[in-house]
Amino acid sequence: MYSKKYRGYQNLWKDIDKWIKQNKFIDLERLEYRQRDWVKIHISPFSNISLSNNLIPQPRGKARKLITQGLVEIYKERKKQLDQLGKPYYLKIWLNDIRFAESQVVCAIDDAIDFYEITHAKPERSISIEQSGIKDIARTYPAFTWEQRFDQELIDFNELGTVDDYYDMEEFLEEKAWYRKVEKKKHKKIIDSSIPDSDYRAFHKGNVWIGDIK
Repeated sequence: MYSKKYRGYQNLWKDIDKWIKQNKFIDLERLEYRQRDWVKIHISPFSNISLSNNLIPQPRGKARKLITQGLVEIYKERKKQLDQLGKPYYLKIWLNDIRFAESQVVCAIDDAIDFYEITHAKPERSISIEQSGIKDIARTYPAFTWEQRFDQELIDFNELGTVDDYYDMEEFLEEKAWYRKVEKKKHKKIIDSSIPDSDYRAFHKGNVWIGDIK
């Protein structure tokens, strides 16, 4: 595998700025209905899906700096809105050290809060962010408190569905075989009490730093 290069840095800076402006504010009516909302890094090429043998690049240098700044701006603006709700809420930045492009701002209210509090497993012996590969972020944003958790890829096993959801039996069996193969890997099962019969499995990928302003 090799990493795809991307071109047009001026366009990239504009895309990052546009992404920040589009995601600063929460649709509170939608949040009340869904009880959760998140902002992922939907910026090309970091959010692209590879249809070949190429690796999607991770943000580096100025791109990583601007995206981190954007996550912080989005967090702060959303915190202002959530503070006006007059009830408990969950609002954190999930900052992935290896899979940086998977970083996001996550918020939740009501029954969904507990789900996000337990989504990432805690290491038996944690380290501080100053000891990590992204210690520069802790220095740049001293108002934030960061807690080490495990970066886990969350897979919804209910998405397998039934044979009626597929073109034919062969397609269904292929998908079912993939889920069985993945299921054999070490993982943690996560229950979302706000969704009946939920079946999420979390697979370890690295570290994620959970940050917020107290």
